[in-house]
Amino acid sequence: MSDPAVSTVWARAVVDELARGGLEHVCVTPGSRSAPLVMACHRDARLATWVHLDERSAAFFALGIGKAAGAPAAVLTTSGTATANLLPAVVEASRGGVPLLLLTADRPLRLRGSDANQTIDQGRIYGGYPRESFDTGDPAPDGLRTTRALASAAVARTVVPDPGPVHINLPFDKPLEPVEMDASREASLRSADPLGLDGRPGEAPMLPIQGVGAGPTPGEEDMVADFLAAARKGVIVAGPVADPEAVGPLLVRLSGAAGFPLIADPLSGARFGHDRRSLPIAHADLFLRDEAARDALRPDLILRVGRPPTSAGVLTFLRECSDVPQLVVGDGPPLKDSLSPTSRRVQGNVPFVLARAAEGCEPEAADGWKGFWKRVEGAAREAVRAAEGAFFEGDVLSAVVDAVPRGGALFVSNSMPVRDLDAFGGARPKPLRVFANRGASGIDGIVSTAAGIAAAKAPCPEDRGRRDGPPVVAVLGDLAFFHDANGLFVVGRDRLNVLFVVINNDGGGIFHMLPIRKHEPEFTRYFATPHGLDFQHLAALHGIAYRRVDGAHDLRKALARSVIEPGPGILEVRTDRSENRRRHREVAHAVAQSVRPVLERT
Repeated sequence: MSDPAVSTVWARAVVDELARGGLEHVCVTPGSRSAPLVMACHRDARLATWVHLDERSAAFFALGIGKAAGAPAAVLTTSGTATANLLPAVVEASRGGVPLLLLTADRPLRLRGSDANQTIDQGRIYGGYPRESFDTGDPAPDGLRTTRALASAAVARTVVPDPGPVHINLPFDKPLEPVEMDASREASLRSADPLGLDGRPGEAPMLPIQGVGAGPTPGEEDMVADFLAAARKGVIVAGPVADPEAVGPLLVRLSGAAGFPLIADPLSGARFGHDRRSLPIAHADLFLRDEAARDALRPDLILRVGRPPTSAGVLTFLRECSDVPQLVVGDGPPLKDSLSPTSRRVQGNVPFVLARAAEGCEPEAADGWKGFWKRVEGAAREAVRAAEGAFFEGDVLSAVVDAVPRGGALFVSNSMPVRDLDAFGGARPKPLRVFANRGASGIDGIVSTAAGIAAAKAPCPEDRGRRDGPPVVAVLGDLAFFHDANGLFVVGRDRLNVLFVVINNDGGGIFHMLPIRKHEPEFTRYFATPHGLDFQHLAALHGIAYRRVDGAHDLRKALARSVIEPGPGILEVRTDRSENRRRHREVAHAVAQSVRPVLERT
């Protein structure tokens, strides 16, 4: 048995230090072992507490807040298997470079390795995915200062030098309910360790965050400019990045300074919100599927920024150019390059590296090369427009991009939505914030992540019903929607301003794009997995507005209405998997036919 007054003071010190470090949101799930921390969070006016019933959903919700805010949210669980449910979000945060704080309550140290109920090895449960893992040890009056320093270091480590998840495991012994320390004992503790009990003066964190991320190592500052200077036909390929709002404009600037075309993934920050004359290559996925285009557009140098792009056509292009000199600029943990084993890497703060490179560029006669790419892009864009007619899933993403208000947020799920955004979403001067879970590219946690993005810009959860500004528009497939249906609980209860555009093709539409589709009856049962579910009932269960559409005209009208309505909504779009595959192939063929005359004239 422990001293409950010590546990209460100790938990408050932990929470106080996290708030001093910038923590604003805590996602709480029910459980007894975490009671001291839950009570401390509730009583701290600096924190918005979001109550979830599902730990996996809570973790992805916190991930969404981290994506939108660029600062960590915490997810707080009780002990045992509750902690295991955080793993999918931990993996995504780690690979995606998203700040996330994991607070797991644990059994006391005396029960570790025992057969006590709900006792598992929590300290190593997330493997190597956290940036750091801390264990506070049991609450003790002489450990307050050390614990504050640990909490301060943990919240800072989620952000620098490379953003990602950090785990704090916090053991508690019974009794767990809060008990106030009597005045004389508190005075004695303050006299012995005022810094441990009250923290630094003026709300300062114990260990303030230093810097905004690691810069390149000495000698690398000018590597990108020198690398580009050696080329006549360079190409810049921008994949998903952790900070698209900072990186995107610098990518556009570097492309202009170097005179080289920019292939921009929708998650690079460079596809939307830039001058029409500076818009990047947005249809590369379609025209680079054609071997003739890949041959004609082969560069003598490739600069890659961020993680590998979404587009299968661009990935094929990069793999076929593995013998071309490639330089990768990244700020996450360096991993083995899957596209070019001989590539070089600049590791550091990406905005700093790109800004320095743009300053050092001296373009010569590269504009003809960039113009060639622009003419190919123009032909592809016109072919996509001419192919509009029979409704398919690519039209959904184009319509959504048109409908999201300026400065709004668009979240796209994995499988087909993110690919269709890349292929058919185009590039627009209209500014949009685009999000996706491309760290590990799973379909789990999509509803909850989108909800977390909305929560990051919403009033506190206690102020329900007041949701200002444009919604987060989340485009996802029916399987992803069903997989994270628990995420709708918080959306409906707290009236979060999210519009879910659910593309329902009754199964896994992406598998129709793969050769496995030819193998029946196994394909339909094990891969396409038709379910026959009616999502209108799910909307009604959570009190969320629902519409269904079946065609392009109805979709655009429904989107126009839905994006101006406050609160959550579900817009279900029915499509056919086989028809969708056929239309994808037709558009790709039309693009190839349109682009080839441009290639032949050059």
